[in-house]
Amino acid sequence: MTMRSQEQELRQWIERLAEDPANADNPLLAEFQKLAERHGKLLHQFRKIAKISDRLQTETKDMARQQRQFVLMVSHEFRTPLAIIDSASQLLELEPKLPVSAMPRVGKIRNAVQRMLHLIERCLTDERLGTAAARPMAFDLAAMLTGLVAEIGASAAGHGHRFELHGVDRPVPIPGDRDLLAVVFSNLLENAVKYSPKGGTIRLDLSTGEGQVTVRVADEGIGVNAADAARLFDKYFRASNAAGTTGAGLGLHLARCIVDTHGGGIAVASQPGQGAAFTVRLPLARTAPAQAASAAVSTEPPVTEPPVTEPAS
Repeated sequence: MTMRSQEQELRQWIERLAEDPANADNPLLAEFQKLAERHGKLLHQFRKIAKISDRLQTETKDMARQQRQFVLMVSHEFRTPLAIIDSASQLLELEPKLPVSAMPRVGKIRNAVQRMLHLIERCLTDERLGTAAARPMAFDLAAMLTGLVAEIGASAAGHGHRFELHGVDRPVPIPGDRDLLAVVFSNLLENAVKYSPKGGTIRLDLSTGEGQVTVRVADEGIGVNAADAARLFDKYFRASNAAGTTGAGLGLHLARCIVDTHGGGIAVASQPGQGAAFTVRLPLARTAPAQAASAAVSTEPPVTEPPVTEPAS
């Protein structure tokens, strides 16, 4: 029964009571009439709310459709400049006068372009658009992290940063989408460099245990306060002390989405002026995507661990 039919039935019932001579002196009749009037007003308000809700759902669907079209358009537009960069890199590799020392840098440019093109292809698939669902395949996480640190360390050369790697001296195979997880750890390492303007040590620890692998990236940078840390993984959010650095507030949000897709979790421990430590946990065996939000937040300062004797990168 619809709300309108309920209202009509109630009014008819009150009218029948009022027409019955036996209720002429019934003091409750007036109260029933008042209640019926209030009930009718409430039903009227509910109808208005229902119409607004329907309109909002329609507008939300339209916005989602427009967003998907925008992402598709941007993804297509990215292909052309990336293809130009890749072509120019290939020509540089064939240039006989190019210094031998420049060849590794050209290779890094081509690798970055290929990674971007791969991610764009993923986004252009309708059923994966906005979710970038992972395609788990076994790969060596330790080797990937070592390569990322070498690449980012070379880019940050001259800025006074020192990188330390621990636990990457042996293979750590995990099931996951290598390219998507590379986005996660590249973002964490690049943030460590970006938000450590005075240099300092950036430490990466890799460990396994209890059916999962843990990667911890810690820096000695500006850190974040408790209020900002609680929203650090929100889309488009940027910490209040990050105004002087470039960024769109998407990196950590994307990192959380990717980690969630892999059935893992990501957390941050930080205090202003004392650096930040991001911890990513991933299952060593294939699992279903996490259903609950996995971004945990701590306002405690990063834990200081005893020095180790492994060589720094």
